[in-house]
Amino acid sequence: MEIWDLYDRDRRLTGETLQRGAEGPKDRYHLVVDALFLNSRGETLLQRRAKDKDIMPDIWSVAGGSAVQGEDSAAAIAREVMEEMGFAPDMENGRIMMTELRERKPCGFFRDIWLFHQDAAIESMTWQPGEVQDGRWILPEKIKEDPALWEQLCELYFWEKAYPYLCLESMRIRIPKGIYRHYKGNRYEVLGLGLHSETVEPMVIYKALYGMGEIWTRPASMWNEEVKLAGGGRVRRFEMEM
Repeated sequence: MEIWDLYDRDRRLTGETLQRGAEGPKDRYHLVVDALFLNSRGETLLQRRAKDKDIMPDIWSVAGGSAVQGEDSAAAIAREVMEEMGFAPDMENGRIMMTELRERKPCGFFRDIWLFHQDAAIESMTWQPGEVQDGRWILPEKIKEDPALWEQLCELYFWEKAYPYLCLESMRIRIPKGIYRHYKGNRYEVLGLGLHSETVEPMVIYKALYGMGEIWTRPASMWNEEVKLAGGGRVRRFEMEM
Protein backbone atom coordinates (compact mmCIF):
# COMPACT_ATOMS: atom_id res chain seq x y z
CA MET A 1 0.00 0.00 0.00
CA GLU A 2 1.53 3.28 -1.15
CA ILE A 3 0.84 6.40 0.94
CA TRP A 4 1.56 9.92 -0.32
CA ASP A 5 2.09 13.15 1.56
CA LEU A 6 -0.18 15.95 0.36
CA TYR A 7 0.76 19.56 -0.43
CA ASP A 8 -1.24 22.72 -0.98
CA ARG A 9 -0.96 24.74 -4.19
CA ASP A 10 2.04 26.64 -2.78
CA ARG A 11 3.80 23.30 -2.24
CA ARG A 12 3.53 23.39 1.50
CA LEU A 13 3.00 20.09 3.30
CA THR A 14 -0.48 20.00 4.80
CA GLY A 15 0.01 17.05 7.18
CA GLU A 16 -2.57 15.09 5.20
CA THR A 17 -1.90 11.81 3.40
CA LEU A 18 -3.56 9.88 0.60
CA GLN A 19 -3.50 6.22 -0.38
CA ARG A 20 -2.54 5.64 -4.01
CA GLY A 21 -5.65 5.33 -6.18
CA ALA A 22 -7.94 7.13 -3.74
CA GLU A 23 -9.69 10.38 -4.61
CA GLY A 24 -7.69 13.35 -3.35
CA PRO A 25 -9.19 16.37 -1.56
CA LYS A 26 -9.73 19.54 -3.57
CA ASP A 27 -6.63 21.72 -4.01
CA ARG A 28 -4.29 19.01 -2.75
CA TYR A 29 -1.32 17.59 -4.61
CA HIS A 30 1.24 14.84 -4.22
CA LEU A 31 4.85 14.76 -5.44
CA VAL A 32 6.12 12.96 -8.57
CA VAL A 33 9.76 12.76 -9.68
CA ASP A 34 11.43 11.79 -12.97
CA ALA A 35 15.11 11.35 -13.83
CA LEU A 36 16.93 12.47 -16.97
CA PHE A 37 20.60 11.56 -17.37
CA LEU A 38 23.43 12.78 -19.59
CA ASN A 39 26.74 10.94 -19.80
CA SER A 40 30.14 12.35 -20.77
CA ARG A 41 29.34 11.76 -24.46
CA GLY A 42 26.17 13.83 -24.22
CA GLU A 43 23.90 10.78 -24.47
CA THR A 44 20.70 10.47 -22.45
CA LEU A 45 19.48 7.33 -20.66
CA LEU A 46 16.18 5.68 -21.54
CA GLN A 47 14.52 2.64 -20.00
CA ARG A 48 12.00 0.31 -21.61
CA ARG A 49 8.99 -0.41 -19.47
CA ALA A 50 8.04 -4.03 -18.78
CA LYS A 51 5.68 -5.74 -21.21
CA ASP A 52 3.18 -6.55 -18.47
CA LYS A 53 2.96 -3.03 -16.96
CA ASP A 54 -0.66 -1.98 -16.48
CA ILE A 55 0.10 1.57 -17.68
CA MET A 56 2.04 2.26 -20.91
CA PRO A 57 3.58 -1.22 -21.24
CA ASP A 58 6.56 -2.05 -23.48
CA ILE A 59 7.48 1.54 -24.40
CA TRP A 60 10.62 3.62 -23.89
CA SER A 61 10.48 5.99 -20.93
CA VAL A 62 12.61 7.29 -18.05
CA ALA A 63 12.96 6.37 -14.39
CA GLY A 64 10.51 7.99 -12.01
CA GLY A 65 7.43 7.70 -9.86
CA SER A 66 5.61 9.09 -6.85
CA ALA A 67 7.27 10.15 -3.61
CA VAL A 68 5.99 8.11 -0.67
CA GLN A 69 5.17 9.37 2.80
CA GLY A 70 8.15 11.04 4.46
CA GLU A 71 10.20 11.48 1.27
CA ASP A 72 11.34 14.76 -0.19
CA SER A 73 12.17 15.11 -3.89
CA ALA A 74 15.83 14.05 -3.55
CA ALA A 75 15.04 10.95 -1.50
CA ALA A 76 12.29 9.94 -3.92
CA ILE A 77 14.40 10.20 -7.07
CA ALA A 78 17.31 8.34 -5.46
CA ARG A 79 14.97 5.49 -4.48
CA GLU A 80 13.17 5.34 -7.84
CA VAL A 81 16.40 5.13 -9.87
CA MET A 82 17.87 2.49 -7.58
CA GLU A 83 14.68 0.42 -7.58
CA GLU A 84 14.07 0.58 -11.32
CA MET A 85 17.61 0.55 -12.74
CA GLY A 86 19.81 -0.76 -9.97
CA PHE A 87 22.25 2.11 -9.53
CA ALA A 88 22.44 5.20 -7.35
CA PRO A 89 22.09 8.57 -9.07
CA ASP A 90 24.98 10.96 -8.39
CA MET A 91 23.12 13.53 -6.29
CA GLU A 92 26.14 15.86 -6.21
CA ASN A 93 25.92 16.12 -10.00
CA GLY A 94 22.15 16.34 -10.18
CA ARG A 95 19.63 19.14 -9.97
CA ILE A 96 15.95 19.80 -10.54
CA MET A 97 15.81 21.02 -14.14
CA MET A 98 12.15 22.04 -14.06
CA THR A 99 8.96 21.58 -12.06
CA GLU A 100 5.39 21.41 -13.30
CA LEU A 101 2.05 21.54 -11.49
CA ARG A 102 -0.55 19.28 -13.03
CA GLU A 103 -4.24 19.05 -12.23
CA ARG A 104 -5.32 15.46 -12.58
CA LYS A 105 -7.81 12.97 -11.15
CA PRO A 106 -7.80 11.31 -8.67
CA CYS A 107 -5.12 13.70 -7.36
CA GLY A 108 -3.06 16.50 -8.86
CA PHE A 109 0.69 16.56 -8.48
CA PHE A 110 3.90 18.53 -8.55
CA ARG A 111 6.44 16.90 -10.86
CA ASP A 112 10.18 17.52 -10.34
CA ILE A 113 12.25 16.64 -13.39
CA TRP A 114 15.81 15.91 -12.33
CA LEU A 115 18.88 16.07 -14.56
CA PHE A 116 21.99 14.08 -13.63
CA HIS A 117 25.41 14.24 -15.27
CA GLN A 118 26.66 10.71 -14.78
CA ASP A 119 28.29 7.80 -16.60
CA ALA A 120 26.86 4.33 -15.99
CA ALA A 121 27.29 1.24 -18.13
CA ILE A 122 24.09 -0.46 -19.27
CA GLU A 123 25.74 -3.80 -18.46
CA SER A 124 26.06 -2.79 -14.79
CA MET A 125 22.36 -1.95 -14.40
CA THR A 126 19.71 -4.30 -13.05
CA TRP A 127 16.08 -3.92 -14.07
CA GLN A 128 13.26 -4.06 -11.54
CA PRO A 129 11.10 -7.12 -12.38
CA GLY A 130 7.67 -6.13 -13.63
CA GLU A 131 8.77 -2.53 -14.11
CA VAL A 132 11.71 -2.33 -16.54
CA GLN A 133 13.06 -4.70 -19.18
CA ASP A 134 15.92 -2.84 -20.87
CA GLY A 135 17.89 0.42 -21.14
CA ARG A 136 19.89 2.39 -23.68
CA TRP A 137 22.02 5.51 -24.05
CA ILE A 138 21.17 7.71 -27.04
CA LEU A 139 21.98 11.22 -28.26
CA PRO A 140 18.89 13.40 -27.65
CA GLU A 141 18.62 14.56 -31.26
CA LYS A 142 18.51 10.94 -32.44
CA ILE A 143 15.28 10.47 -30.49
CA LYS A 144 13.41 12.95 -32.67
CA GLU A 145 14.78 11.28 -35.80
CA ASP A 146 12.91 8.09 -34.81
CA PRO A 147 9.15 8.84 -35.06
CA ALA A 148 8.10 5.75 -33.10
CA LEU A 149 10.54 6.47 -30.26
CA TRP A 150 9.57 10.14 -30.17
CA GLU A 151 5.86 9.24 -30.01
CA GLN A 152 6.48 6.84 -27.13
CA LEU A 153 8.39 9.40 -25.09
CA CYS A 154 5.72 12.01 -25.73
CA GLU A 155 3.43 9.78 -23.64
CA LEU A 156 5.33 11.41 -20.76
CA TYR A 157 3.45 14.66 -20.16
CA PHE A 158 6.60 16.67 -19.53
CA TRP A 159 8.73 15.32 -22.39
CA GLU A 160 8.17 17.93 -25.10
CA LYS A 161 8.68 20.76 -22.61
CA ALA A 162 11.90 19.29 -21.19
CA TYR A 163 13.38 18.08 -24.48
CA PRO A 164 14.90 21.40 -25.71
CA TYR A 165 16.73 21.87 -22.39
CA LEU A 166 17.98 18.28 -22.50
CA CYS A 167 19.34 18.91 -26.01
CA LEU A 168 20.97 22.15 -24.87
CA GLU A 169 22.72 20.49 -21.93
CA SER A 170 23.87 17.65 -24.18
CA MET A 171 25.36 20.11 -26.67
CA ARG A 172 27.14 21.95 -23.85
CA ILE A 173 28.96 18.70 -23.10
CA ARG A 174 29.94 18.20 -26.74
CA ILE A 175 30.77 21.85 -27.48
CA PRO A 176 32.58 23.22 -24.42
CA LYS A 177 33.70 26.84 -24.18
CA GLY A 178 37.12 27.43 -25.71
CA ILE A 179 39.05 28.33 -28.86
CA TYR A 180 38.19 26.57 -32.12
CA ARG A 181 39.61 26.70 -35.63
CA HIS A 182 37.26 26.61 -38.62
CA TYR A 183 38.31 24.22 -41.36
CA LYS A 184 38.99 27.26 -43.62
CA GLY A 185 41.50 28.59 -41.09
CA ASN A 186 39.84 31.32 -39.02
CA ARG A 187 39.78 31.03 -35.24
CA TYR A 188 36.79 31.59 -32.96
CA GLU A 189 36.01 31.57 -29.26
CA VAL A 190 32.89 29.73 -28.10
CA LEU A 191 31.29 31.92 -25.44
CA GLY A 192 28.45 29.55 -24.58
CA LEU A 193 25.25 28.00 -25.87
CA GLY A 194 21.63 29.08 -25.72
CA LEU A 195 18.18 28.32 -27.11
CA HIS A 196 16.72 30.03 -30.18
CA SER A 197 13.81 32.14 -28.92
CA GLU A 198 11.39 30.91 -31.61
CA THR A 199 12.45 27.34 -32.42
CA VAL A 200 14.12 26.43 -29.05
CA GLU A 201 16.95 24.90 -31.08
CA PRO A 202 20.34 24.85 -29.29
CA MET A 203 22.60 27.58 -30.70
CA VAL A 204 26.34 28.17 -30.32
CA ILE A 205 27.32 31.74 -29.43
CA TYR A 206 30.86 32.48 -30.59
CA LYS A 207 33.24 35.36 -31.26
CA ALA A 208 35.54 35.86 -34.23
CA LEU A 209 39.20 36.18 -33.18
CA TYR A 210 40.01 38.34 -36.19
CA GLY A 211 38.74 41.54 -37.79
CA MET A 212 36.23 43.41 -35.64
CA GLY A 213 35.61 40.42 -33.37
CA GLU A 214 31.99 39.98 -34.38
CA ILE A 215 29.64 37.80 -32.32
CA TRP A 216 28.00 34.99 -34.29
CA THR A 217 25.41 32.30 -33.65
CA ARG A 218 25.12 28.94 -35.37
CA PRO A 219 22.87 25.91 -34.81
CA ALA A 220 24.73 23.57 -32.46
CA SER A 221 23.78 20.63 -34.69
CA MET A 222 26.09 22.06 -37.39
CA TRP A 223 29.12 22.71 -35.16
CA ASN A 224 30.61 19.22 -35.09
CA GLU A 225 29.49 18.23 -38.56
CA GLU A 226 31.96 16.94 -41.08
CA VAL A 227 32.46 18.98 -44.26
CA LYS A 228 33.39 17.43 -47.60
CA LEU A 229 36.47 19.03 -49.15
CA ALA A 230 36.97 19.71 -52.87
CA GLY A 231 39.47 16.86 -53.06
CA GLY A 232 36.98 14.40 -51.61
CA GLY A 233 38.24 14.23 -48.03
CA ARG A 234 36.17 15.10 -44.98
CA VAL A 235 37.05 17.24 -41.98
CA ARG A 236 35.17 18.59 -38.97
CA ARG A 237 33.73 22.05 -39.47
CA PHE A 238 35.36 23.24 -36.21
CA GLU A 239 38.22 21.68 -34.26
CA MET A 240 38.89 22.71 -30.67
CA GLU A 241 42.37 24.10 -30.03
CA MET A 242 42.21 24.99 -26.34
